[in-house]
Amino acid sequence: MTATFPSPTQQRTSSTPTRPTPTVPAPASRQQVARAALAEHLGSHDPLRSVDLTVPERTWVHVGARAGADLWLITWPPGSSTGWHDHGSAGGAFVVLQGSLTEYVWTGVVTASTLPSASVREFGGSHIHDVVNHGTATAVSLHAYAPSLAAMTRYELVRGRLQVAGVEQRGEMW
Repeated sequence: MTATFPSPTQQRTSSTPTRPTPTVPAPASRQQVARAALAEHLGSHDPLRSVDLTVPERTWVHVGARAGADLWLITWPPGSSTGWHDHGSAGGAFVVLQGSLTEYVWTGVVTASTLPSASVREFGGSHIHDVVNHGTATAVSLHAYAPSLAAMTRYELVRGRLQVAGVEQRGEMW
């Protein structure tokens, strides 16, 4: 949001002189905070250096917090998937570091996007998706959540509709 203030050359209705008021920038969105955290982390770390690409299951590791967001490194063996879920009140962003991922998004219907290496995806708190590695090699991605990821709702697709399957709290499953 940008506020517009009268310039000093505009006619005033008061005889008291006033100074121009600076425009105050809008607070950063959760997605912007997450994207900034990704950029900051990647500017000082090589996440691929410590990744074990031979692990047969999807793995996720909390790699820290930066710029107001939690960071998670995820490895995706071929065929692995998150299942349908949201991120509670957190917004976020992720970058594909290696391989490619397909993101299925629920907006009342399913849409799909393939995200190749170096692709960045931002999302708000109401974003429901399933991320899948349809490739033949392990993919790797770095995710940032702002505020910290506290809960995720899991969904099942039943007869063309998503139904809540459960809610995971931080510390229980991840």
